[in-house]
Amino acid sequence: MPCKSLQSPSKDTPAPQVSWTDAESDMLLDIISAHKASAGDGLNFKMTFWNTAAAQLPSPTKGAPKTVKACKERWQRMKKMFDVVDHIANASGFTYSRELGASIGLENEGVWTDFVKKNKHASLFQNKGWPHYEKMKLLMPSKGKGLN
Repeated sequence: MPCKSLQSPSKDTPAPQVSWTDAESDMLLDIISAHKASAGDGLNFKMTFWNTAAAQLPSPTKGAPKTVKACKERWQRMKKMFDVVDHIANASGFTYSRELGASIGLENEGVWTDFVKKNKHASLFQNKGWPHYEKMKLLMPSKGKGLN
């Protein structure tokens, strides 16, 4: 009987995915907030910051460990998500809340449908809020709102 050799995982076996809980995302935002001054315009951090951030996050309860790459990617996704939620929160005709999102009912469903056609990711927040909006508002640079 041939001896089985130890082999590295095959290329067919997918690597474990990084999974972020709301608590882990909150921890990342706390780390970002504590180091905000070291970031440049647009909150673009240097690699040394991301090494520190990844090292400060605890071992995950689910999924792969949070690597430098995973932390940077999460931050980029959170900035994009913030833009979507902030657009909803500041759009005329909607009332945004953490619990209910845009709180769409029969009375504003038509306006919402038109809004989602122009803002495809907004549909996620029809009746569900985003738990990181308030923290992100404190971190993100304010955008001037002109009259035009």
